[in-house]
Amino acid sequence: MNKIQIYNTKTELYLGFTNFMIDLLKSKSQFHICLSGGNTPKSLFDFWAENYKDKIPWEKISFYWGDERCVPPENEMSNFGMTKKHLFDKINIPEKNIFRIHGENTAEIEAERYSKIIPEKFDLIMLGMGDDGHTASIFPNQINLWNSSKKCEVTIHPETGFKRISITGIVINNAQNIAFLITGKNKAEKVSSIINQREKYENIYPAAQVNPKSTNLYWFLDSDAGEYIKPLYQ
Repeated sequence: MNKIQIYNTKTELYLGFTNFMIDLLKSKSQFHICLSGGNTPKSLFDFWAENYKDKIPWEKISFYWGDERCVPPENEMSNFGMTKKHLFDKINIPEKNIFRIHGENTAEIEAERYSKIIPEKFDLIMLGMGDDGHTASIFPNQINLWNSSKKCEVTIHPETGFKRISITGIVINNAQNIAFLITGKNKAEKVSSIINQREKYENIYPAAQVNPKSTNLYWFLDSDAGEYIKPLYQ
């Protein structure tokens, strides 16, 4: 079941998602979260570092990633590197709570290694969505990898040809909670299509394959991303 929140501003979205996560944290002694890359999480991490440095029990949270580019952590394209720069370097987080994908390693070997590290069931998976409808690093032209029997797969970016490592559908849809965080007018049409006609698009857009067993699927949208569905959900 889609649980949809549309916010007037990005800051209101970050606040809404943060309160949602804090509520989930209250009942857990250890909380396993899977992060995404991209501009929206980057801004969220800045928001946390500035406003929640001492208000979130970081020691309770174990951090993982849904995908990573096959680059070293100091590379500006690294999802881990972005998180470190915008969040971890600014808060008190135990090193043992960080489980990064080693993008500098051989991709196929690292995908196998990481599949053994991730938990059986994430408490929360954060997802974004690309302009092409991809999520994590499962792209439309490789949508068959969504249903892989492996927990992690090596994928190829369709434009750059660069390798990435991504969790697959068996991991994503097994999560206790999944939250899409999506901003921008360029996402509005696909957001509307996936929310209102998921069955029609599930073989086209990987994001339409997100359908957790728990049914706990949340959409955190800014006003631009939710433009076409506002009359129904506001």
